[in-house]
Amino acid sequence: PETILETYVGTYALSPVFNIEVTRSGKQLFAQATNQAKFEIFAKSNTEFYLKVVVASVTFNVNGQQVESLTLHQNGQDIPGRKIK
Repeated sequence: PETILETYVGTYALSPVFNIEVTRSGKQLFAQATNQAKFEIFAKSNTEFYLKVVVASVTFNVNGQQVESLTLHQNGQDIPGRKIK
């Protein structure tokens, strides 16, 4: 639902110099990493999303109804990033 998608919108800091910005257009989410292109992300479940352009996925970490962070899964790594905006 769009109400759930809206809670994921924001900026997630994976390191001091690398963020992922999550935006929404209608019923679709997009992710844009620092100095990279914006890509559409697709729902696998309510909290898990994947990219079609690269082998990567993200999991939004929710505490109650608040999104605290996301985890980027790519190249065998799981990189957490807390929501800063």
